[in-house]
Amino acid sequence: MYNADFERAEDFLKLGLYPQAFEAFMALEVGGFESTFLAPCKMALDGQLNPSQMSTLFDELDREAGRKNAQAIYNYGVVKSHYGDIPKATALLQMAMDLGVPEARGALSRLLIR
Repeated sequence: MYNADFERAEDFLKLGLYPQAFEAFMALEVGGFESTFLAPCKMALDGQLNPSQMSTLFDELDREAGRKNAQAIYNYGVVKSHYGDIPKATALLQMAMDLGVPEARGALSRLLIR
């Protein structure tokens, strides 16, 4: 389904306008139904967020973890793993696995093997 706001956020990202892309993606995610925070998490993995944006993202993801949003929890775990927060990543990926995210088992296994 076409979403003009998502397309605009993607355009910002393609143009390297990371602050605008982050704000646009977050506006789509916060308070949304079945929010995954995939695009902001990808931006975090690609090093496209500043510390303030990372803090905002983590605050929102903490809220989603409290709501037991399985996919958002998985994405949060992947980002935390990437940034070396192994205890938090382990807990998040375990929670995602317990909530039925199939790819969480593999991510948790890779994390623990490192």
